[in-house]
Amino acid sequence: MAKQNQAARTPPVTAISMEEEIRSLAYDLYCEGGYQDGHDLEYWLQAEQQVLTRRKAHLRRVV
Repeated sequence: MAKQNQAARTPPVTAISMEEEIRSLAYDLYCEGGYQDGHDLEYWLQAEQQVLTRRKAHLRRVV
């Protein structure tokens, strides 16, 4: 029952929130990379991989 209550309080994960999370992380990677242009796809793909890995790990803990 506690899991149901917790799940009810957690907002649903949407594609938009995932995209925002990826965008934010990609920008952080860009900043950490010294603001070098020309690596936007690399930063995006790296951020996407990190977000997906994090979310999969979170799902394993929840389920």
